[in-house]
Amino acid sequence: MVIKSYPLDSSAWTHFAQRHLCWKLVAIRLRWGGVLMATRTALSMAEQQYLLSRKHAGASLRTIAAELQCARATVRKHWRRLSKGAVPPPRGRPARGVLSTFPPALIACAVELKRAHPHWGPAAIRLELAAQPTWAAQPLPSLTRLSALFRQRCPEAVQPRKRTVYPQPAPQRPTAPHQRWQMDAKEQVALQTGEAATVLSLRDPVAALMLHSRAILTQRAQQRRRLTRAEVQETLRDAFERYGLPLEVQSDHEAVYTGAPQADYPSPFTLWLVGLGMQHLTSREHRPTDQAQIERSHRTHGGLLWLDAPPESVASLQQQLTLWDQRYNQFWPVHAAHCQGRPPLTVHPSAAYSGRPYRRTLEWCLFHLEWVDAYLAARVWTRQVNASGHVSLGDHLYLVSRAHAHQRVSVCFEPATRTLKFATLAGECLAHLPLVGASQADLIGYPQPTRLREAPWQLPLPLRGV
Repeated sequence: MVIKSYPLDSSAWTHFAQRHLCWKLVAIRLRWGGVLMATRTALSMAEQQYLLSRKHAGASLRTIAAELQCARATVRKHWRRLSKGAVPPPRGRPARGVLSTFPPALIACAVELKRAHPHWGPAAIRLELAAQPTWAAQPLPSLTRLSALFRQRCPEAVQPRKRTVYPQPAPQRPTAPHQRWQMDAKEQVALQTGEAATVLSLRDPVAALMLHSRAILTQRAQQRRRLTRAEVQETLRDAFERYGLPLEVQSDHEAVYTGAPQADYPSPFTLWLVGLGMQHLTSREHRPTDQAQIERSHRTHGGLLWLDAPPESVASLQQQLTLWDQRYNQFWPVHAAHCQGRPPLTVHPSAAYSGRPYRRTLEWCLFHLEWVDAYLAARVWTRQVNASGHVSLGDHLYLVSRAHAHQRVSVCFEPATRTLKFATLAGECLAHLPLVGASQADLIGYPQPTRLREAPWQLPLPLRGV
C-alpha cells in the first residue's frame, strides 16, 4: 500500500487547524455538559442535599451544574446514586493490601521465616526465599515491601530501630571580657497592678558584669505575649552604646532568637548580629548550665527586687534594675569570675568598654550587608516542594515549580544578585528567586534615615577587637 501525501498551502493548513480545534472544543463541551470550568473539590454533603432538593423541584441537571459550579456529568452521577439511596463508594483506588500481587503462599512463607528469626532483616528473608526451590524462579518483593509486610503481619518480630543521636557539643568557654555576652529573659515577674513583666538581662560571664536589664510588660488582663525582635534589639542597643560591641551573643532557643524550632535557616535576629560583626551562639537544648551565669543573675535580681514584695509598676521595676546593676558592677562583693569578693569593675577594669564603638543613630553606617551575604552564601539548605509548588525558607514561601511537587530540592544563595537558586538534587536548576526579608531595612528594623540625626561622628582609633 502506498500512501500519497499532498502539499497544502497556508490557507489549507489554516482551515485544517480551525476545523480540528473546533472539534476539540465540541468534544470538551460534550464531555463537561456544555460548561468549561476549572477543577474543584468534591461535592459536600450539603451540596448533595441541595442537588436532591433542586431535582425534586423540577430543575434540570444543566441548571443545577451551573449553580454548583461543577460538571453536568458530576450532577448526573450524584443524582442517579441519590435517587436510588445508594451509599457513595470511597474515593480513590481500593486498598489492595501489602504484596497483594504476589502469591499468598509466598507471603505466608516470608511471614513464617520472620517469626522464626525475629532478628533477620528483609535482606536476609529475601535471600532465604531465593534459596528455596519453590520461589527461586519467581520474582520476589523488594526490601521496602517486605518491611511493610512485617510491620503489618508480625509487628512483634520487628526489632525497634535505634537511631544514633550524637551529643551536641557544648559552646567553648570565653576567655576575655566582652568576648561573649549571655542573654536570657525571666518571665512572669508579678506586679502590684495584677500585671506581669519580663526582665531581659545581659551579662558578661568573664568579667561578671551586669551589662543591662530591661523590664517589659508582657501580660495584661490575662493576655500574655512573648518578647518581640524589636524589643530584644532595643535592649541590646542600650548595652552596645554603654559598653561597645561584643564579639559573640549567646542565647537559648527561643523563637525570637532562632526562629521556628529545629529550623536550619538563620533567623533575622542572627543576620542582624552578623551584619554588625557579631556571632550568634545558642546553648544546647535543655541545658541551662551552658549559660549558668545569666541564669544565676535572675536569682540575684529576684532576691533584691520582687521576691519579697512585687514592684509597683514596670517603670519602678526598671529604675530598680538600673540602680542595682550599677551597684553590682561597682560595689558588690562578687565571688564569680575570680573576683574573690571584690566588685567586677575593680577586678576587670578593661571591661568598662569593649573597644568596638557603636551608636544607635549611626547603625546604618555600621551595618555591613555584605557580611550577611557572605554568611548566607556559605550555606546550603534542603527542602521539599509542597503540593502547590512552594518551598518554605525562613518565614517566607517561594513558588518554585508545581511540576516538581513532593520532590526535594537544594537551595543556595548567590550574593552577586541576592537571589536564591533552587535546584534538584541532581543539579537541575529550577528557579532563581529574589531573597525576601533580608534587606538592610528588614534586619535593622526601620528604613534608612534621610539624614543623620546628629553631627558626623569619627570612630576612635585604634579599633580594638574589630
